[in-house]
Amino acid sequence: MELNATQQAEFVSQIANHQAALHAYIISLMPGVDGVDDVLQETNLVLWEKRRTFEPGSNFRAWACAIARFRVMGHRRKLARLGLQMFDDDLAEQLATECEAEPEELTDRMRALEHCLGRLPQKERALIDFRYFSDSQLEEYAAQCG
Repeated sequence: MELNATQQAEFVSQIANHQAALHAYIISLMPGVDGVDDVLQETNLVLWEKRRTFEPGSNFRAWACAIARFRVMGHRRKLARLGLQMFDDDLAEQLATECEAEPEELTDRMRALEHCLGRLPQKERALIDFRYFSDSQLEEYAAQCG
């Protein structure tokens, strides 16, 4: 059954509201591994493709995390074929179970961090953004700032 425009808008809102939690969840399952953003994007695509199967009123976060978990497993299989797997499947399973147990706490921490970052003066915020969200070295930032 196709969703009407209102239902689609609500679904898109759910996806948007859970991006930070999904991102944190995927990072927790892929520590030190490139591809987190790719897996998040794949997860978003699968969420959209499966939107008709989501039961309104049920736990969207749990449903989305289950889909993210399968995308991470697929990514891990791809890395294993290339000989790049960081840790074994048992540890990955333990991490997934542990991380699913505390998604609310992760989201609360992310919101608190975003609030704190939002209170920083622009110059300090730019430094933090450059350090954690840029592929460049801090020396490059220092040269830009003078």
